[in-house]
Amino acid sequence: MKSRVEKIAIFAFLAFGCIPHSHAERWLQDVCDFASPRDEVDFENSIPGDNEQISIPAGSVKAVMTRWQTPTHPIPPGSCQLTQPASIAQGSSWLEPYTFNGTRVCAVPIEMFQDGLECGTCYEITYTGEKATNPGRAGKATVQVINHGDIRGFDCQPEVFEEITGNSVGGIFPVYFKRVDCIFTPPTVVVLTGDNAFYTKVLVAGGHTSVKAVSMNLGGKRIHLSRVSGATWAANLDGQSGATSFALTYRDGTVEEVSGCFGGRWPVATSSQCS
Repeated sequence: MKSRVEKIAIFAFLAFGCIPHSHAERWLQDVCDFASPRDEVDFENSIPGDNEQISIPAGSVKAVMTRWQTPTHPIPPGSCQLTQPASIAQGSSWLEPYTFNGTRVCAVPIEMFQDGLECGTCYEITYTGEKATNPGRAGKATVQVINHGDIRGFDCQPEVFEEITGNSVGGIFPVYFKRVDCIFTPPTVVVLTGDNAFYTKVLVAGGHTSVKAVSMNLGGKRIHLSRVSGATWAANLDGQSGATSFALTYRDGTVEEVSGCFGGRWPVATSSQCS
């Protein structure tokens, strides 16, 4: 939770910046008149010299970034439920690239979260070396969204905040972001409400970006699930059993099947996984 002083500082910073406050899609396109295409620089998670500035990547949008003020966690918590105990009890391949590798994870504002559509989305965040509230140096990293909060920009784990800005304390830094494909991990469905033939709740994780629709084929019947919150989905069932598969529609419109699940059995225990 941000202090009142920090919230005032962020508000003052935004008064002179260009952070959209309304519909979430304004975060992703046509946000600022300065976000015109520019020459992109390839510096994969790079760290320039202390006084060096770097170019604004093409297609990026300006925002602010702050530092997650909670203590460092081996597995950071988050409202997407990607890291909860029941989600990872039988494995956690989707956490390998970002949550376990340098803890490159962030929270986004409520307006941008879109009830969980942002969960699992990856962004390239660039700090060009512009003036910020605290000292820093230019840098860049790709992060994954696992949380949201009452914030005005990206609120990132201390490790990746320092990787991007060179600052280990915190502050408000102007950054540029653009959506990118995540490092691919197998799409995985985790049963969160198990041993129930009349209701199911599942976590959907992995793949190359976030998911906007989920359906389940159970015993030959197609069932559409509704988002509960974060990256979790649920549906009422009719007590049927049989072979189970899932169809995942990503936010970019691509569809992927997760099939041959649970050895042809249903219902199954909590934390059972299919990928």
